[in-house]
Amino acid sequence: MFSGIIQGLGRYNEHSIITDLNLSDCKIGSSISCDGICLTVTEIKKNGTEYLFYIDISEETLQRTTAKFWNSSKLINLEKSLKLGDEISGHFVYGHVDTTSKIDNIKKMDSSWNFYFSTNKFNNNQKKFLVEKGSVSINGISLTIATVSDNETNFCISIIPHTFNVTNLSTLNEDDLVNIEFDSLARYVLKSNG
Repeated sequence: MFSGIIQGLGRYNEHSIITDLNLSDCKIGSSISCDGICLTVTEIKKNGTEYLFYIDISEETLQRTTAKFWNSSKLINLEKSLKLGDEISGHFVYGHVDTTSKIDNIKKMDSSWNFYFSTNKFNNNQKKFLVEKGSVSINGISLTIATVSDNETNFCISIIPHTFNVTNLSTLNEDDLVNIEFDSLARYVLKSNG
């Protein structure tokens, strides 16, 4: 389980990710969120100040996420799994990606960026998870939904400079795909209400 607070960035390289995030407390079998996908470390190496960790990616994960498009030019958001006693600054993120979404528009504001994400791949139940001021994980980042369009064709997230600068949001463009995980609490509320 994760909190959606990105700790570092990495680059994908043939079933491995290179990062300067300190992974000294990780081992084989540890879970690391990679662009919001919970992946298991199968091998880990240190080279100077960098770490190289290997991962396996299943067919299900490739089908459901953006992992099929990863290459050495792609920066990947990284977060180590929570430990008992860690601060939860975001919301509970499981690393179980529900779907992907296309960035419809990016608007630079005076002190932030508005990112608009398409809902055209969402089913009707998934659209119910989109609530203004509700949580959503985008590429593993815990974010708050600012607005949902009246016709539910997209939703907007307002990104502050800190989040923009320490995540891969700063490298994304319109029409890029991102991984979406809906808030687990919203999922359980919807399920309990039938």
